[in-house]
Formats: sequence, structure tokens, C-alpha cells
Amino acid sequence: MSWTFEIHEELSSTSDLCKAYAEKKSLNNIAVQALRQTQGRGTRGRQWSDPGGNVAISFLLRPKNFSEFLTAVPFLTAVAVHDAISVLCGTLLAPAALQLKWPNDVLLQQRKVSGILIETSAPQEGGDDAWVVIGVGVNVRSAPVIPGRTLAALSELGAVFDPCVLGRHIGACLEARYAAWEQGGFALIRDAWLKLAHPVGLRLAVRRGENYIEGEFSGLDMMGRLLLTRSNGETIPVVTGEILLG
Repeated sequence: MSWTFEIHEELSSTSDLCKAYAEKKSLNNIAVQALRQTQGRGTRGRQWSDPGGNVAISFLLRPKNFSEFLTAVPFLTAVAVHDAISVLCGTLLAPAALQLKWPNDVLLQQRKVSGILIETSAPQEGGDDAWVVIGVGVNVRSAPVIPGRTLAALSELGAVFDPCVLGRHIGACLEARYAAWEQGGFALIRDAWLKLAHPVGLRLAVRRGENYIEGEFSGLDMMGRLLLTRSNGETIPVVTGEILLG
């Protein structure tokens, strides 16, 4: 895999352009980055604000083993973004300052610095037209102001970072982790994710609407589900929900 990079001054959505490219079956392994994105999307229908100076990039690829890749891709991407930020920031990052939160948020000093949105189209019967678009946003210059949430930006580390350089790093790290997944499957990606994530035993809560489930983080199963151990000793798998760290 090697990416064909496109850099745009401004786009409404890098992922929307990748999805338009996906309809052209001859196009693959495309990375689209915008210096400013006006209609970025986050998970659960949230808008991802981009004032400029941050990373807004999306990747289009057509994995060979589509269903298996769907399990791996949130974790694979989160690890790749962690890799890329670590390479860019180097010694400016204190040990454990950068951490992953289930399934694919990247935290800087316990505050979200990067979000990932995965969009897919399954193969039609007998076809080979399946695709995956991976959208990545990283707060480089500044963090958006969102009521009720505290976010982070890489500029807090005291240096100026080039969003295009970080975009290239993300592409390279995504390629490397994809190759690792092809060789070692989800188990390899799962192990890498667990080494970079909130530690096993940490108290956390899962929010689903107005409801909360509390317990201790007990790892991931082989389907990528978060394992939560309740106070009664029962361990349950979590498929969806917003994770609040203790």
C-alpha cells in the first residue's frame, strides 16, 4: 500500500470527497487532507469544528478481508495516530502523556486530542466494490470549544507543528499497522492497542444516553468489545457507549 496524497486549501469534508472517489472503482489508497474543513463530522452525529491549522485527513482503501478488517480498523487507526503523534512530538511528550481510549480516541493528558470516524460500504453480492473511509482529526494548533467537554491541542507542548507533516506521518503509520494486521490479524493489533490504552483495572463508566454502567476495565475481547467488570464480579462486553474514565 502507498497513498496518493491530495492537499486542499479548504473542503467541506475530506471523508465526503473520499466517498465520492470510492464510487470510482479504479481509485484506491487515496489520502485527502484539507487545511481547513468546514463541515467535519465526529462520532454520534457530532460536528467536528476545524478553525484551521489542525489535521483533517481521510483515507480511502479497499481491504481484501472486509469483514475482518471492520473489527480491526478502529483500533488499528488509533494505534497508527498514536504512533504518528509520538514520532512528530518526540521528547516533548512526557511518558504516558498520550493514551488511547476505547475504541479509538487519542488523549493528551487525559483530554481528547484526536478523533476518528470510520465509514464503510459492504461488498455487493458477488462484487469487489467494498470500501472503507477513515477520517482523522487532530487538534494541532487549537482545540475547538465544545460545551461540556475539555479538549487538548498539540500546541500545548510548546512547539509549532505542521499539519501536513503530521498527515504524512499518519499515512505512513497507518500503512505500517495495516501491514502488521495482514500478517498477524486482530490479535496483534489488539495487543498493541492495550499497551497504549487506559490500564486494566481502571474504574470507568459507560454512558448510554442518560444511563451509566460502572466497573473496572478488563481488556478487549477478540471482537473488539470492551470488557467491564462490575462490582458483583460479573464481566460484561460493551459494544456501544461513551467511555468516561475514572
